Amino acid sequence: MIIKNELLAGVAIAIASFIWICLEYIIGFHDSLIDYHMYVTNLAYVLPVIGLYWAIKKRYATFQPGQFQLKDGLMSGVLVSVTAAVLNLPLQLFFVRYINPDFFGNMIAAEAKKAIMDGGNSIVAITDAQEYYTESSYLIQGFTGFLILGLFISLMLSFRLLKKDSQKIK
Repeated sequence: MIIKNELLAGVAIAIASFIWICLEYIIGFHDSLIDYHMYVTNLAYVLPVIGLYWAIKKRYATFQPGQFQLKDGLMSGVLVSVTAAVLNLPLQLFFVRYINPDFFGNMIAAEAKKAIMDGGNSIVAITDAQEYYTESSYLIQGFTGFLILGLFISLMLSFRLLKKDSQKIK
């Protein structure tokens, strides 16, 4: 069943992302190595790429040559992304409430430190960071981020498979 692959990929992405953020915390990228957090956390974008590629490739394999369309890849990617985004919400909430309750405080302090180092106004930086680093903001960003990233990656992968498909037919 095709939808089973998308659901499985979405679950895998959500769990892998949760493990990733836990590893960031364990290694110290949320406190002692916080200056490197923004670089390391961006490496996690590989996880949805792998999951989406797997699911879309599975869907692609079910079609005869020349029959796969852009909408097929997008449908697969949307299913994966929605699944991952929905499952990611309780995992992120669990992380910031129980595993690393100092997450937001550490991020706010890092923004203040960065403002001071750059010669900026630390009061403004703290105020802005306090608005940005809240539980609800974090969950909304995570949810919408999964959806937008998933759609974008799905488009790229689907175009790649369409190009590959058209080359096979010629």
